[in-house]
Amino acid sequence: MDTSTSFPDGFLITVRPERNAYGAWVAHLNISRGGQTVVDTRPETIQPEWSTEEEAIRDATEWGRRYIDHHFGEQQPRSWVVDRSRAEQWFEGIEEKKDR
Repeated sequence: MDTSTSFPDGFLITVRPERNAYGAWVAHLNISRGGQTVVDTRPETIQPEWSTEEEAIRDATEWGRRYIDHHFGEQQPRSWVVDRSRAEQWFEGIEEKKDR
């Protein structure tokens, strides 16, 4: 069963989930725009395996969305972990200055 999700700017992510030889779900995806294929394979050394078909579809769709954002759109904000780390460094610097 193929599932398709449309995105702004004419992008279409099509996901084809299937079971592998071990019984786990894997998802193959195709990203197209205006009828032209942008990506037809997921460049990874190891294909993620999922216990349900829905998880495989969600993972492939999220990967496709990140790919579109990274290569064709606005960069997503940095990870909150990175932002928090910088905030902690700043706060520690302020605290050190108070102690002097």
